[in-house]
Formats: sequence, C-alpha cells, structure tokens
Amino acid sequence: MRLPAEIVERARDVHSELPSVMVRLNRVGSFGLKVPVIVEGFLALAEADAWVSLPPTRRGVDLSRQVQAVYSISDPPKEPETLVRESVKLLMDLIPYADSAGVSARFEALLDSRRSYRAEVSSLVYGGKEVSGTRVELMGMTSCPCTMELIRAYVDSLGERTSILATHTQRSLGVIELSLEGGHLDRGKLAHVIERAMSSPLMTLAKRPEEASLVISSIKNPKLAEDVVRDMALLFLGEFPSVPDEAVLLAAVRSLESVHMHDVYAELRSTVGELRAQLSSSERTSLTQ
Repeated sequence: MRLPAEIVERARDVHSELPSVMVRLNRVGSFGLKVPVIVEGFLALAEADAWVSLPPTRRGVDLSRQVQAVYSISDPPKEPETLVRESVKLLMDLIPYADSAGVSARFEALLDSRRSYRAEVSSLVYGGKEVSGTRVELMGMTSCPCTMELIRAYVDSLGERTSILATHTQRSLGVIELSLEGGHLDRGKLAHVIERAMSSPLMTLAKRPEEASLVISSIKNPKLAEDVVRDMALLFLGEFPSVPDEAVLLAAVRSLESVHMHDVYAELRSTVGELRAQLSSSERTSLTQ
C-alpha cells in the first residue's frame, strides 16, 4: 500500500522539528547496506555505512537520502574507492544541513589464488576537506622468540646442539589503516606490507611440504607482536615514501595465542611525520652506540 501524496504532505515532518535536547550529533546514518562493487576485476558484495552530522536544531536525519546516495552510485557497480568518494559527495548535496558526512565500504579481496585479505575504504568530508581512509587486515604466522630461547637453553643443558629449535606459533591478524587528504592507497601493497612483517605468510591451500616450509620459515624468523607492528611501520614508510607527514597511520597486530587462553595485542598510532622523526632519531642513536 502506498499512501497518497496529499496525506504525506499533511503529516508532520517529525525529523525537521526542533529536538527537546538541542545538541549536535556527530554521526547519524544507515549502516550495513549491501552494495555490489568491482574488486580486482570481479563483482563482489560489500557492506557499506553512510552517515552525516546532525545540527542541534534538527530532530532527525533523512535516512532515505543516505540510502539513495549509496545505491544510486553503486548502479552500475564501481571499485570501492570510487563508490565511497562519489557517494559522500552526493550525500553532502542531498543533505544540505549536514556539515560533515562519511561513507565506508568493507569487502574481501584476493592477493592470489591462495591468499586473501579484508579491506575497508572510506571517504569523509568535513570543514571543506575530503579525507580518504584505507584499512587492510591480513592473517599471518608468528613464532615466539621468548619460548624459543627457553627451549634453546633446555637443549643446551642436555648437551645437545641443533640449528632448528621449536617454539609455539600462532595466527596473527595484522591491520594497517591510513587516513589522509586525497586519494586512497594501494590495498594490495598494504596487504604485502603486513605479510612481510610477519614471521611467515599463511596459505589457504598448502600441501604437506609447503606446510613444513611455512613452519620452518616462521621458526627461523621469530617475532613478538611488538616486533611485527614496528616492522609494519618501517616497511610502510619504505613502500609509500610520498605519503604526507600529516597522514595518520594505525598499525596493529592481534596474536591469536596458541599457549594462552587470551590474545596478545599491540598497536601503533601516529602521524606519518612523527613516525619518520622517531625512526630517524633511532637510526642516529644506533649509529652512535
């Protein structure tokens, strides 16, 4: 049943009324929209969020306009970065009372036939600026250097020598997220930065010889979660030397521990300029020691 237009026009527009508590809201939106996108040349289904700010003089937001913005841009399907950039601009046009708006899209992409990563791209408009966000999550393998040294000491106490030692390994979720004015970063390169920072990569399909090779590679390259995060930051700067100093970087690892009932988490959040300064200072310090 569709209500006649004259009835709709006579009804109170509750959303445009003054609220009883006149406070600005930072984000009001429609989350979890399912939209088609083109990822690495293939059609995929993404989950999108769209939101705008709400002034203190307005009770509610026009939710249908948010959905309209995202769905109209997604037909025909586009790459996720294009979808969020064009949607947020249309959102600001459709909802003129908002002074900021954002659209994000989450999806999964392939590195190759045996490895995948999760990604989220976003576009935010506020204060006349457009800020792009790129987030990548990738699983890798880490091996514990602390336990390895304890086992090494134990083997030495037995009077035995071996070049390959045991330790516990675990899957670790690496995350890189960057926010900057301008365009999005290459998602595949970010995924490779995470993978290179791990003790070893993971594969969905691996035969027994490959499994053994991955474990040996991991044990030969033991790392704490803290090591992985710092290596991610260093590798990021090497891979993306032209990223401006004011860009904000998040690098994090959640280690799904194999010998504990809890996970281990490490995080770095910094502007790229601050990170460059820290690494430059640490290099100078190491040279003088």
